[in-house]
Amino acid sequence: MKETLERLKNVQAPVCVTIIQETHKANPEALQDPIQLKNLIREAGRRLENEHGEKVAKDFTAKLEAVAAQIDHTHNDRGLMLFVNDDIQEYLKLPVPLHDRVIIDSNFATRPIVRALKRHQDYYALILARGGARLLQASGEELVEEIKNDDFPIKENDYHPLSQDEASIASRVTNLNQEYFNQVDKALNRARDKNPLPVIICSDENNYSRYLQEADHPDTIIGHVLLKDQDERASNLIKYIWPHVESLRVEKHRKRIEELEDEVSRGNVVTDLNEIWRAVQEGRGKTVFVEEGYFQPVRKEEDGTLTPIDQDDIDSKEDIDDIVDEIIEQTLKFGGDVVFAKVGMIEGFGKVVLATRY
Repeated sequence: MKETLERLKNVQAPVCVTIIQETHKANPEALQDPIQLKNLIREAGRRLENEHGEKVAKDFTAKLEAVAAQIDHTHNDRGLMLFVNDDIQEYLKLPVPLHDRVIIDSNFATRPIVRALKRHQDYYALILARGGARLLQASGEELVEEIKNDDFPIKENDYHPLSQDEASIASRVTNLNQEYFNQVDKALNRARDKNPLPVIICSDENNYSRYLQEADHPDTIIGHVLLKDQDERASNLIKYIWPHVESLRVEKHRKRIEELEDEVSRGNVVTDLNEIWRAVQEGRGKTVFVEEGYFQPVRKEEDGTLTPIDQDDIDSKEDIDDIVDEIIEQTLKFGGDVVFAKVGMIEGFGKVVLATRY
């Protein structure tokens, strides 16, 4: 996802079509996904003809249909995106729920990819126990895989004291524990070098505190879950761990919103849509806070102001399908950040709010 975002976010072309679709993993809902995609392509063709003429509409509809033909709907995720212009024709499946939309602009809509990356839906679970260490990769409550390579799983037996006399020496036991946790941490970092995901530790309190003392990159560890059963099936462990990961994510967002409230006292918060748009274009956007799932089409008036409209009212290539996506893009372009807040978490400010640098 990250590579796709980096490649597509700065693309500029006369016509860029993005189709965003909610999809389903299981039947019977998944059986309707290809039918709904055809409907969205039909909608794109209608709008293209209205905004760019019959020739462009025919050409782009054919490209969209060619991309759609490549998609295996028996393995859908929660969301699907199609990206088509004169040079690019591709699709991407996302692990986040989406709202069906067709966006036609001079660039691609990339906000759903940003949201998928920002949710920290993907993570490692390091199972740290007396009998050894296991590393699981997960997305939400679903197991992606249990890492099994030259590093994992790790047996702890090699680091147990060799005799009862040796075990009686506390310093020797401590050194052996440190050596063991250091080995586990080095193995974890080798996995993160290939796929840099955040990590949650599943262990007892003692092992967690000892591991943190040896960790080279403690900032990548998002938290700790008490060990349930180290020998349980990996998929069951993830279903047990995920609610704790989600709780940590919500707490992190709550702290970010506290930061937003602090910015109010400094006069660095903008809530008016037009003021937000001006600020991010000037590079003043520090952090944009957006309620999950919120998008807003707008019409650019002759004096340059933006007027919110309904999606069904989009009838000109001068209309912007989603100003929120544009705001996020501009904020990130100037080194800012984005927080996707759960519904209700920023209701005192509105659906979208900007903390500015000055």
